[in-house]
Amino acid sequence: MVFIRETVPFACYPANFNESMIPSNISLDEFLNDVTVKDEKCSVYNLVSEEGFYVLPTSNSTKESCNHGRKFYTEDLSSIVSEFELVCDKEWLKNIAVSATFAGVLLGNLVFGIFSDRFGRYKTYCVGEIVYICCSLTKINAPNYIVFVVMYFLEGFGIGGTYIILYTILIECVTQNYKMRLNFAFHGTFAVGEIILGGVAYLLRKWQHLLYASWFPHIMIFIIALKYLPESPRWLLNKERFTEAEKSFNRIAKLNGKDNEDMVNLIQELQRKADGKSKFDAEVVGNKNLGKKQRIPKKQKTAIDLLKRPRSAMISTNIWFNWFVNSMLYYGVTLNSVDMSGNRYVNYLMMAVVEIPASIIGYLTFRWFGHRKPIVFFMVFGGINCIVSNFVPKANLWFPLILAVLGKLGVTASFFGIYLTSTELFPTAVRNSGMGTASSFARVGGILAPIILGLSIYGSWIPLSVYGVFGIVAGLLTLLLPEMKDACLLQTLEDLHDL
Repeated sequence: MVFIRETVPFACYPANFNESMIPSNISLDEFLNDVTVKDEKCSVYNLVSEEGFYVLPTSNSTKESCNHGRKFYTEDLSSIVSEFELVCDKEWLKNIAVSATFAGVLLGNLVFGIFSDRFGRYKTYCVGEIVYICCSLTKINAPNYIVFVVMYFLEGFGIGGTYIILYTILIECVTQNYKMRLNFAFHGTFAVGEIILGGVAYLLRKWQHLLYASWFPHIMIFIIALKYLPESPRWLLNKERFTEAEKSFNRIAKLNGKDNEDMVNLIQELQRKADGKSKFDAEVVGNKNLGKKQRIPKKQKTAIDLLKRPRSAMISTNIWFNWFVNSMLYYGVTLNSVDMSGNRYVNYLMMAVVEIPASIIGYLTFRWFGHRKPIVFFMVFGGINCIVSNFVPKANLWFPLILAVLGKLGVTASFFGIYLTSTELFPTAVRNSGMGTASSFARVGGILAPIILGLSIYGSWIPLSVYGVFGIVAGLLTLLLPEMKDACLLQTLEDLHDL
C-alpha cells in the first residue's frame, strides 16, 4: 500500500471547457497548469473568452472548486489515486483501503485460526491462499473503488489464513534443535521480500503492474505448497489420527532422506494407548458398541480456553499484549519514517534492509541468551529510542534517520522473538487459535499506530512518547513469561498450566 497510494500530479478542468478555444501558442497541459490555482490544488479559475479564445486568468480572476474533471499526469507514475480520482474532497478515501486490509487480516486471523485447529493446518492454509489469489486478481481489475476496497478486505481475510498458519506448520514439523534456524529463515526471507519489493516498485511505476508482480509469487508458493507442504504431524497426533500422522512423517522423512522407523514405532505405541483408553471410555459410558475405531469425541478447544485458568490466562494475555505493542511500534516507526527527507524509495529500502541485520542479531541473541531476555531488551530499547527521539534537534537530518533505523531494528528483533515464543507457549490443541488471536491484536496495534501519530496536532512529542511507554511496559511484562529455550512444543492445555 505504500507505493500504490502515491500522489500523482494533476490539473483541473474549468467549467464548460472546450479544448479548441485554447490559444494556439500554448499546449493543453500548459493551459491547464495555468488555470489551476497554484496554492489551492483543488481550485480552478473561471475562464473568460475573447474572439473565440480563452484569456489566461490573473490573480484577480474568480475561482471555483475542482468539480469539472481532472487530468492526471501518469506518464511516469500511476496509482489508485489517479485511477479512482482520490483527490480533493475524496483524498481521505485512499486510507479506507488500508483500514479494510487490516480489518480483513484481523477477521481472517480469528476465523482461520479456529478452523486450523479444528479442520487441520494444511486444508485451512489452502483455502486462505485461494481466497487471497482470487481476490487479489479481482482487485487489480476492479471497475470502481468500492469493489477495490471490498477485494482488499477479502484479500486481507485470505492473508489471515496463510501467513500465521504456514509459520505454525513449519514450526510443528521440526524439533526444538531447528526452531531457531527456521524462525530466522522465515523472518529473513520476509525481509528479503521487502527489499525486492522496494526495487520492483522503483522499476514498475504503474500500480497494476506492481500488484501483478506481488501477486505472481503467491501462485508459485501455492504450487510448491501443494506438492511439498505436509499436514502438521503434531496436529494429527493431537487429534489421534495416527495413520495420517504416520503418512505425514513418512513424507517428511522421504524428502529429507531420513529413516523414520523410530517415529513409526512411537506412533504405533501412542495408538495402542489411545485404543486402550477408548475401550475404557466405552465401558464407563456403558456403550458396548463403541468399537476400536470409534471414540468419544473430544470438545474442541479454542482461544477462550486459554483464559479459563489464571496461569494460562496471564501467559496468553501477556503474549497478545506484546503482539499489539510490537505491531504498534513497527507501523508507528515505519509511518514516522515517511516524513524523513530524501527519496521515498531509498528511505523504504533502508527501513527494509535493516531487517536483515535485525534478524541476524535476533537469531544470535536468542540462541545465546534465551528467548525471554532478548525480547525484554529489544522492546525496552525500541521504547527508549522513541522517547529519546523527541529531544533530537529537528534541524539535523541524520539523527531522525538513525533513530528510525535503530527503532526498526529493535522492533524487528523483538517480533523475531515473540513469534517463536508464542508458538512455544501455545499448545498444539489451540496453537493456531492462540496465534490467530495474537495476530488480530497486532492488527489492532497497526490500526491505532496512524491514529496515535495524528495526536501530534496536540503536541509533537505525544505520538512517540505513547509508542515508547507502551514498548517499555510490554518489554518489562515479558519478564513474567516462562523461558522456553530448548523446550519441546507444548501439546495440551495441561502442559501450559503446569509451567
